Parts: sequence; C-alpha cells; structure tokens
Amino acid sequence: MKRQTACLIPVLFLLAQGALCAQDQAASPAPAPDKAPRRLLFVMEKGGLFGGGYSDNEMIVLKRSFLTALSEADDAPTPIDYSLKSFPSPVSDRNRVAREAGADCWLVVKVSGGGSPSINVVSFDLLYNIKTLDFTASRHEGFSMLDIYRERWDDVVPLVVKKYPPLISRAYSRGPPAPVTLTLLAVPGATITGLSPKPLVAGRDGKVSIDLPSPAPYSLRATAFGYIPTSMNIYLDGQTDLPLPLARSPWLRLDAAFQDGFFPGASANFSIPSLPFFARIGLTSFRIGVALNQDQILASLPLSQLTFILGMYLSPEDTGTRWYLGAGPTLRVSFPSGGSFVVDNLLPFGVQLVAGGEFPVAGRLRAFAELTPTGYYTPQPDLFVASFGTSGGNGGKSGTFPYINFPPTFAVDLFEIRIGLRWIL
Repeated sequence: MKRQTACLIPVLFLLAQGALCAQDQAASPAPAPDKAPRRLLFVMEKGGLFGGGYSDNEMIVLKRSFLTALSEADDAPTPIDYSLKSFPSPVSDRNRVAREAGADCWLVVKVSGGGSPSINVVSFDLLYNIKTLDFTASRHEGFSMLDIYRERWDDVVPLVVKKYPPLISRAYSRGPPAPVTLTLLAVPGATITGLSPKPLVAGRDGKVSIDLPSPAPYSLRATAFGYIPTSMNIYLDGQTDLPLPLARSPWLRLDAAFQDGFFPGASANFSIPSLPFFARIGLTSFRIGVALNQDQILASLPLSQLTFILGMYLSPEDTGTRWYLGAGPTLRVSFPSGGSFVVDNLLPFGVQLVAGGEFPVAGRLRAFAELTPTGYYTPQPDLFVASFGTSGGNGGKSGTFPYINFPPTFAVDLFEIRIGLRWIL
C-alpha cells in the first residue's frame, strides 16, 4: 500500500503542474492583432487677415510643436508634412493631393489671433469618405514661443488620435483576406468603375453585386446618364451593402452678374444633363452702372444688350471648380425717352467670346468670373471709340485701348469682364 501511494505522488504532481500551466495559458491574453497606423497628410496655415499675427518662422516652430505632440500620442496616425506653400480649398482637390502623397486622411490646422489664438481644424477621412473634424478652438493666452516645447495641443491632438485609430492589418500580413459579397446600391443603369477590370452596371433595381477581399481599401467612381458622377474611397471591413449617392444633373443655372464696368445683368443657362454643353440667354442693362473706364464715374444709357451663347464645360461635373468656353451673337437695343423700342444704331450687333470659371460658395450657389471680349459691327467705329472717353487712351487712330476700331465697320472691346453669382437648380 505504501508503494502504491509512493507511486501516485509523482503522477499527481505532474497532473497538478499541467493544470497550472493550462490555467496560466488560459489567463494570459491572446496576442494583439497587427496594427497599421493611419497616414495623415498634415497642413498648418496662417488664418485670418494679415497672416494671423504669426511670422513664417513662428509658424515653423508651431508646426514642429504640433508634430511632436502628435508623434508622442499612443496609436497616433503617421503624419506626412505638406511642404508646399498653399493647400487647395476644394475637398476633391485636397483628397487628390493627399492620395498623391500616400496618405489616407488629411488635417488642416489654421492658427490666427496672436495674443488670443484661434485654432481652426478641418479633417477628412479618405477611406470612409467623410469629414471627421470641423471646429474652432479658442484660447485666452497666446503661444509661448520660448517654452513651445511644453505645448501639448490638448485641444486638438486627442481628437485627431480618436478619429484615426490604427487599422488592423490582417489583410496585408496574414495572407489573402476573406471574400465578401458587396452589393452596390445606385440607380438603374449606373456604371461603377474601379472595383474590377470591367465596369459594373446596375440592374433595373439599381443594384449590382461583386465579391471583394475584405478587409481592404477601395476607390470607385459611379456614373449614370442624367446624374452627377460621384467618386468614393471606402475601407471594406465586412460590409455587405454600400449606397452610392447620385444627385440629378441640373438642367438650369440662373446668373446675376455685373458686366463691363458693373452694369447689371441676368441670364439663364440651359444644359442637357450629363453632357458638357450649355446654351445661355442673357440680358444686360446700361441704364445705370459704375463706368470706371470712362471720364465720369456713373453712366446711364438707354441701352440693353441681348446675348445668346453656346458653350462647353472643360471640367467634369463633380469637380469643385469648372472651366468653360463659349461664343455667340449679341444684339443691342435702345429705349430712348419718349421713343419706341429700336435696334441701336451705333452697335447693332456683334459676336461675343466667353472664357470663364465657376467656383463653389455654398450648397448650390457658385461664384463665377468671365472674360468676354466682344467684336461689334458698327457703321461708325470712330464714334464707338470716342464714346468710351480718353482717360488712359493712346489717342491714336486705332482707338482707346482696349477699345480698338477696324474701319470702316468693325470695332472690338477686348477686356469686357463679367462677374457674379450662379444658382444651380
């Protein structure tokens, strides 16, 4: 009996040791998955008027301070310093610059205020195609440049780190990702490119599906006749549905403008959705205006000018800034006091060229500027030039620059300018 007990002691000891090892293994945490830090394109600019109260050298010091505070934060994105002087304003252009720099998000910090700094922060996530930060932080005390190494940027850096946690990089470090069937929700007939070698076409229900490795980042572009194209950057991590917002392409744009010395005018621009061409009908009144190019300050003429322009946009419809060209006939009509409507005798008609650009302001509102040189038929070209006065002119037979006559029946106004606001319906 003593022998049997003696033999069981080593066995029980080994079993107890194995149980303790198993318990320790169960209690020890599993190894953390590999993580890949986000890549953040960082831009710091002067805000406000007159450079925001900071010199170029002070801005360099502030930028270094911010990058240091960001690099010392746990799980912070990897900053990519933007070294060029100016960062574009439209979000689409900023996204393009970030992608070209190898970043998957961008951050713009504008500092202004001097003694009472104001810090404006805007950030965008390219992977999820959303604006993540847009706020302004105010401080009661200025930056201490002598002790700038103590600056922690606690009102900005923690928010940036929270918005851009590291991505689990198993898609890149653990073999091929698992396929996921992604259903794209668009409009019937929409074409989606960027996800496969051949374009995907949505069916009658506006849906189309594709098997994609997940998790992984993707870029796509969706187009459909009658709709404004849309481009997206996504990070696919198990999602099965992805809505593609496609807004209808506008067919009418209304202008309120000032032309050639701030004479008021209005026009309507008609277009075929999804095509770059447009037609414009416009009216400019010369009843009252500021004529900076004349001997007098104010001008009032019983004239109005009708224009009909055919043109073409040179930029895609989904870009922030769009450039365009056009040309068409003009007709000047006169409304003399006590008289009836007649075609102007001095400048009855002509041909106008248009080269312009429109720029986003807010929502559907755009600002635009156009150079509209115009050639006029006139039976009295010398009288045409004389009507513009002599201030700044060359006094020669060719006319007062930039108003040039070509006897006997032609005259040109080289630098007509048209500026205004455009409402997209």
